[in-house]
Amino acid sequence: MRVLDGSYGEASQSLDIVVTRHDVLDEAAFRGTGVLDLYEELFPASERDSPDDIVRWLLSDDVGELRQFSVDGRTMSYRLDSRCFILRAGGRAIGLGFFTYDHASDLIFCNHVGIGRAWRGSGLARAFYREMVGMLDALFPRNIGVVLEVEPFDRDRVAAIIAELERTGRRQLAADEQDEIRRLLRARWYDKLGYAVFCNARTMQPLLCRSPCLDPCLPSSDWAAGEENYWLMWQARTGAPSADGGASEFWQNAIVAIYVEILAKSLVDDDPNGRRDYWDYATALVARTMQQTATTDVRLARCLGDEDSALLSRWRRLAIDLSI
Repeated sequence: MRVLDGSYGEASQSLDIVVTRHDVLDEAAFRGTGVLDLYEELFPASERDSPDDIVRWLLSDDVGELRQFSVDGRTMSYRLDSRCFILRAGGRAIGLGFFTYDHASDLIFCNHVGIGRAWRGSGLARAFYREMVGMLDALFPRNIGVVLEVEPFDRDRVAAIIAELERTGRRQLAADEQDEIRRLLRARWYDKLGYAVFCNARTMQPLLCRSPCLDPCLPSSDWAAGEENYWLMWQARTGAPSADGGASEFWQNAIVAIYVEILAKSLVDDDPNGRRDYWDYATALVARTMQQTATTDVRLARCLGDEDSALLSRWRRLAIDLSI
């Protein structure tokens, strides 16, 4: 357990961070923190994993041990270690961070980070994140940094939404407008934390990475509809070798770590015989992404530019409360 120093929210509240399989040792203790209720509150259903799956990954499957399974006679292996960091006030969860360390690549993948709405705006989210990164470095001393997905935002669409709000004085946003603005705000949050985005060096536009459908139980005809496009952002561990010089190779390694080692292998391992087709589908999609960018000169760069900063300033002046 780590006590979080500083004054946040209610001064009388004691804040601490506990970690699965270190402080939180079993399912009853994990559920008892209220972290799964907070998870449901913070993330829409389309972005959430099954609570039972989360418990299984954190406490029994992704525990740093080598796992093996076979597909069509081919033996596959992977080794993951997933941890949930739970920020507590008075013993109840007010923040969470779910990370997975891939031993094959020494990359840490950030699955989810969030903090309760009542605790935002005081610098607590950033302090919590910094503490988690330090704890991850202690848990996984060979890690080289953290990679994560962000949903792409359409700059022209954001500009049009903000201009219409400025013109009309309207305060309520439609669901699709909220989604577009949130994409920009999320990218800003990680940008402020020091993350860089993988870009095409020629255009300096972020590279798109396509994620396979996350539900292998769906009919295979529905898998394509469940795919999503993401940008990948990266933050090197302090003191670790920089990825700048070999960003093209690093981009490919990150794709394999996220979508093959962490996603596809863990999903297929649950039912190797029944999910053979899903394995073929997921690995083919990953191979296509890698092939499309195989000759691309990749660079790491700031995600947001001057134009985005101007949009954010205009958004702040509107003073519309929209949590991310």
